[in-house]
Amino acid sequence: MPQTAECFHCGEQLPRGKAIVAVVGGNAHEVCCPGCKAVAEFIDGNDLGSFYRFRSQPHSGMDLRPEKVAYQAYDSEDMRQRYVHEAAGRAESTLDIGGMYCSACAWLLDAALGRHDAIRSVDINPATRRAVIGWDIDTLSFSDLLRAIADVGFKPQPVGQDQKDELQEYEYRLALKRLIVAAAAGMQVMMFAVALYAGDFFGIEPGVQKFLRNVSLLVALPIVFYSATPFFRGAWRGIRARMPGMDLPVSIAIIAAFGASLRAVWLDSGDIYLDSVAMFVGFLSATRFMEMRARHRSDSFAMALARLLPDTAIRLVDGVQETVALDRLRVGDTVIIRPGDVIPVDGVMISGRLFVDESMLTGESLPLMREAGMPVYAGASNRVGSGYVRVTLTGASTNLAEIGRLLERAKADRPPIALLADRVASRFVIAVLFIATATGLAWAILDPTRVFEVVLATLVVTCPCALALATPATLAAAASRLAASGFLLVRSRILEVLRPGATIVFDKTGTLTRGRPAVLETRLMSDNPRADERFCSELAAALESTSEHILARAFKAVRQVDEFDVRNAQPEAGKGVAATVANVRYRIGSFDYVKELADHHAAADTPGNATRVYLGCESGFLAEFVIGDELRADARQALDSLRQSGYQVAIASGDQAAVVADVAEKLGVDDWHAALTPTAKLEFVQARRRSGESVIMIGDGINDAPVLAAADASIALDAGTALARASADAIALGRRLMSIVDAASVAGQARRIVRQNMAWAIAYNLAAVPLAATGVLSPWMAALGMSLSSLLVVLNALRLHHYGRAPQKATSVSLDPTLSESAAT
Repeated sequence: MPQTAECFHCGEQLPRGKAIVAVVGGNAHEVCCPGCKAVAEFIDGNDLGSFYRFRSQPHSGMDLRPEKVAYQAYDSEDMRQRYVHEAAGRAESTLDIGGMYCSACAWLLDAALGRHDAIRSVDINPATRRAVIGWDIDTLSFSDLLRAIADVGFKPQPVGQDQKDELQEYEYRLALKRLIVAAAAGMQVMMFAVALYAGDFFGIEPGVQKFLRNVSLLVALPIVFYSATPFFRGAWRGIRARMPGMDLPVSIAIIAAFGASLRAVWLDSGDIYLDSVAMFVGFLSATRFMEMRARHRSDSFAMALARLLPDTAIRLVDGVQETVALDRLRVGDTVIIRPGDVIPVDGVMISGRLFVDESMLTGESLPLMREAGMPVYAGASNRVGSGYVRVTLTGASTNLAEIGRLLERAKADRPPIALLADRVASRFVIAVLFIATATGLAWAILDPTRVFEVVLATLVVTCPCALALATPATLAAAASRLAASGFLLVRSRILEVLRPGATIVFDKTGTLTRGRPAVLETRLMSDNPRADERFCSELAAALESTSEHILARAFKAVRQVDEFDVRNAQPEAGKGVAATVANVRYRIGSFDYVKELADHHAAADTPGNATRVYLGCESGFLAEFVIGDELRADARQALDSLRQSGYQVAIASGDQAAVVADVAEKLGVDDWHAALTPTAKLEFVQARRRSGESVIMIGDGINDAPVLAAADASIALDAGTALARASADAIALGRRLMSIVDAASVAGQARRIVRQNMAWAIAYNLAAVPLAATGVLSPWMAALGMSLSSLLVVLNALRLHHYGRAPQKATSVSLDPTLSESAAT
């Protein structure tokens, strides 16, 4: 049995006394405790032993020992409400996985959870230690899920929306400290290097030269042993996983240059390369710091929303107001919203009128009017008015929390172009090492005294940092830019598919149209000057407010006034509503129903593709209202823009042919298909794909989920169902279809920037390698060139943050009710 000083599983020091042995792969290994023994043998017994071959080596401070935790408390209503989103027996939660520190750990967790029948989805990002897990809550409780993860040796910790920026804040502070140390110490090293170079040309006292070399070495120590440690860890992780990355040649160059300098200072003979080390680490740290900030910006808007949520809310119980923590709110509670309040939960207005600012949620620039029966969302700010809201969703189930989970899933996603870049960079690393070795052998024959200098310059100048950063930096910048304009990436592959020549298939109801009845036209039928359009519309809205019929919703957007005192309302199923207003009997409904009251003959128009509702009284007909599913305000503009950009546009709807034809005609679409069942929609998209077309599906309903998943890429509207959003590659927030046009433009620019970055990285290496290999470039020149090349790639990617944005002018937002109401409609 091999004797080790550290636990085979967790890397902790072995205790004295009787050895505890775990059998893994047929071999006996010492572990520190019975828990590590159980976990190690569990991993081996479930054919997961590959974990120990590919993981990074554990070290002290990375505690993998299983810990007995009372997870039962997480099954309480308060805990589940805060951390778990539940819908139709399905649950989803974001967890911080303690003890995860490499891709092998992520593989182990994914493989172990995949053996549970109740687990439906596992999305893991080892870089952030976050996992978004979906499961059947009726089969597997929340506490059992946490125990299942703990049984593998990890420490799961549920993450609330307000905790998601803690890890980023820690990463930012640590990277900033390393950068400051590298910059401050590097400037001092460079100052000493200038003096030493000047001494080589003009002469220098040997004692002064030795002093400057010794001081340079001391100042360089924190650069190598603090600022450069991320490169060393990354290199070791790549070696352990048998996937060498760009950190390997970087680490070799740093260690070689520092080792040669240490030897030269110790022996007081030979050249030192501490200026190259300082420049290399400093510039590369700055590049990675900027790339990290670009990644953080991609989901900073959701975190900003989370910080906007108040800690408490005012709840109304039996007429008594009480201030409670958000965790204590339950579905069905009534909360009071006052001017200036941030709405704490998703809910439905009971009474009152609010003008809410949803700009950070949906990109809508104007405050929107919300009154009885209309939804409100957590994170929106109430600018004017007050009202009562009935809670419908809280905690992890809110729209805001769902955006957070989608972002976690998006960060774990690796599109094909990123995977290709990783493979190219990995193979390029091997090529770099081969070129450096070949260069060294050649110079060993030509001029042995310059071997180390030339090999070091070649190794540094050919580091594939620019190649490795070209794609992820661009994807992060694109995600941040799109999120700011109301387009949320879930899977980055859509940036590759969303290109001219692709076919964009739109669902009709709820996608091209608003998905709810609206008054499209009002035609007056009376000569009475008092019965103008405004009077008839407001009177109709007052009468329909007493009805629950679906067509009555068409009048909700019409502002109601108090002068209409509706009495003795009598809704009649399938006909309409009769009521008394100011001692006058009115009816609103079908033509025949109103004609029974109206003592005036009028001919009904041919129904056509829309529904007609009539208003009348005893003196005759007053107005005719054309009711239909109104097109989105920017639908025609969006489709015209897409066609002009080279996209093919089609409509696939389950609605009747006459209705779809009418919408297609208004939007100028020739390729439309009606009366399609969900299965027929799926077959339609699959047939297009088989014919060689690249298909992008845009929809919002439950019946759109299968076809969204089947397309090459898909976009769901934020107003759609959760199932549709879960199946989509991106979500268009708010009411604007133009955000899809904006996304197409940004996707094209992102692809151009990726090509530019890749072309620059390749051209730079083709130009720089011969110069370094022939001894033209010294190590410090190579370090400067490589660092500036990487910096150029990141700065080019960051241009996406401002791409396509119009200059912002200082404007005041009007809160005139008529303006806000029109925006709300």
